[in-house]
Amino acid sequence: MIRYWNSAKTILVVGLFLVAASAFAGTDDDVIDWDKATPTQIHEKLWEGKARSILDQEFSSRLKSAEVGASTQTNYDVLFYDIDIRVNDTTEILYGVVKFVAEAVDPSVSQVQVDFYYNMIVDSIVNPSGVNSYTRSGDVVTVTLDKAYAQGEQFEFDFYYHGHPVEGGFQAFSFGWYSGARVIASLSEPYFARTWWPCKDRMDDKADSFYISMTVDTAFYVASNGLIQSVDTTGNAHTYHYRVGYPMVSYLFSVAISSYTVWEDTWYFNGGADSMLLVHAVYPDMYAYSLTHYDVTPEVLTLLSNAFGQYPFDQEKYGHANFLWGGGMEHQTMTSMTGGTFGFSLPVVVHEAAHQWWGDMITCESWSHIWLNEGWASYAEAVYNLEKYGWATYHSYMNGMAYSGGGTIYISDTTDVWNIFSTIVYDKGAWVCHMLRGVLGDSLFNLGVNAYYNSPYQHGAATTEEFRDVFEQATGVELDWFFEDWIYGTYRPDYALSYWEEPADSTGYDIYVHVRQKQTTNPHVFRMPLDLYFQYASGGDSSMILADIRDKTARYNNPEPSTTVKLDPSKWVLKYTSDEAWTMHLISFDGDLGDGEQLVAYEDTVNLRGGTGDFTFSINEGSLPAGLTINSSGIISGTTSEVGSFSFTVNVLDRHEFYRDKQPFTLNILPMTGGVPGDFDVSFELNISDVTALVDYMFGGGPAPVVPNLVDVDASCDISITDLTVLVDYLFNSGPPLLMGCVN
Repeated sequence: MIRYWNSAKTILVVGLFLVAASAFAGTDDDVIDWDKATPTQIHEKLWEGKARSILDQEFSSRLKSAEVGASTQTNYDVLFYDIDIRVNDTTEILYGVVKFVAEAVDPSVSQVQVDFYYNMIVDSIVNPSGVNSYTRSGDVVTVTLDKAYAQGEQFEFDFYYHGHPVEGGFQAFSFGWYSGARVIASLSEPYFARTWWPCKDRMDDKADSFYISMTVDTAFYVASNGLIQSVDTTGNAHTYHYRVGYPMVSYLFSVAISSYTVWEDTWYFNGGADSMLLVHAVYPDMYAYSLTHYDVTPEVLTLLSNAFGQYPFDQEKYGHANFLWGGGMEHQTMTSMTGGTFGFSLPVVVHEAAHQWWGDMITCESWSHIWLNEGWASYAEAVYNLEKYGWATYHSYMNGMAYSGGGTIYISDTTDVWNIFSTIVYDKGAWVCHMLRGVLGDSLFNLGVNAYYNSPYQHGAATTEEFRDVFEQATGVELDWFFEDWIYGTYRPDYALSYWEEPADSTGYDIYVHVRQKQTTNPHVFRMPLDLYFQYASGGDSSMILADIRDKTARYNNPEPSTTVKLDPSKWVLKYTSDEAWTMHLISFDGDLGDGEQLVAYEDTVNLRGGTGDFTFSINEGSLPAGLTINSSGIISGTTSEVGSFSFTVNVLDRHEFYRDKQPFTLNILPMTGGVPGDFDVSFELNISDVTALVDYMFGGGPAPVVPNLVDVDASCDISITDLTVLVDYLFNSGPPLLMGCVN
């Protein structure tokens, strides 16, 4: 029986230290000092380690069928797995029985489909009352239940099997060697839990709990999820019994089996009132190294809990187990780590710990949304640096994963493992989290994180849209535009900055800042708020410009002339920036064109800064109100009978330098407020022609009055025969004065 002590750090050596040479003894991940590697180097190592685990052609083809087959299992919900596996390390055969306890979701469920790889052998499937019949097709076993179950009813069966897990890449279940010692371990992400145990291998149905029993040679220690309940020994074999009391998705169930050196630590939380076990199962030759690298785990859990919410499995444990894959894998409560120095480096420890929140507690609902796992875990590395060292280190770390490639963060084709695991979901995904923080500000961002942590998706699965909706509801900020541009858009914006400064009419200096988006990729316009910093002799000021159109100009007033203008100096936005000379730009702000009045002479000038003065103006993308024109000086003038809001684009050409610019403008023409009541033809005098025009309008189908309120002389808010009567009475019988109407 293996016993654990309650000291802060104790050592448990399992088996003998073997020194025989092995093909795996030399690890190529030690070429780099991983504690000094860039974030992108770390992430490339992580995703390549996962991708290479299923690299061969057969696994790739079956990845496609796994995607297709996932839609056939929606008639039942798995509640509980009781998994009992005996591992023969000599023959490399697994002998197992998995108890399914599930609930019918459809009105009548008589058959269910179980994912189980084609090469593994089904011995039998039984239920409490007898034997279940079944059929196989590819990697799916269709089990006929003992009866038809109504919606909400529970059923169970035991699935007996054996076989050697398929070898693809480095296998989803690996029998290997390290320094002459056996290392047996699993890495089931994305669809390959089914290669070594029968299950419902999908992400949107977590079993509420697991019992795990693994029988191995007594030379070995078994690291797995949850908490050890007991270890039973019979002859030269012993069985480790683990219990998982939290919901867990199939790909996160794991085992790591070897002659490990196992040591424990303790994490104290809730101000030291509570504690949790930490377990580290490491290769014997890495034990001393692990003591000075995994000892950071308590601090990591504390800092991430402060940032995201309490460590989500605090009634169980957390720890690390070495395995032969080249990276790390966030198995629930027991992360698997490569045994080279990479698996002990601080960024990797933080990244995999963060997955316990983002990936394990809340899992992406499909691999299309994997950035919700990997982007958040990568971002957590920067958060750790923020909590530990401050904002400067945080921004520096984010800059170390400034993704510049193409593609969308949303993975539309998940049948190719190289699409699922790639730098874009790690690095650009992290930048989405960072930019969301920049858009919202710390207070609202933290509200969103807290709401997501406590959302209905806790211990479940979520999509990007569900994540977005949680943040919108928590913050009150509409975020569709942000996710459209950054999750479903490609590349990043390319901003060119220029500015024009002049003494203000009142006090200080007016500075006009122009931001031009140069990118030719999709989206053509990234809609982002951008910080501006104005440096001048005695100090500086910060402001913001909303870059929501291709060419955006804003005006600011500063006390002194600026020596430098910086765009997004703290790097809150993933972008390219460059400075360019101010040439000539139209200035279009709310209020730049004054309101006009119907049938009253109008004149205003569009604002423009720069250029030679030799201009040609034109209008497109809309039109001026009828009767108004724009001249070569940018003066809009004339008289119009139209009423309303008129949107149009003003184009200008500097004929000397051939500079061009265009800006949208809006001109409001308000209803006429003056005039002579009864003046139908707006001649500004009242006579018989107004009576004639009113009669023609009412009875002869003539044109409508230009200003209806002038004709509504009884102020009834309607033009009727009464208005004609009142008008005639006033003109010819000295009737009462006419009123100004109220026609809508």
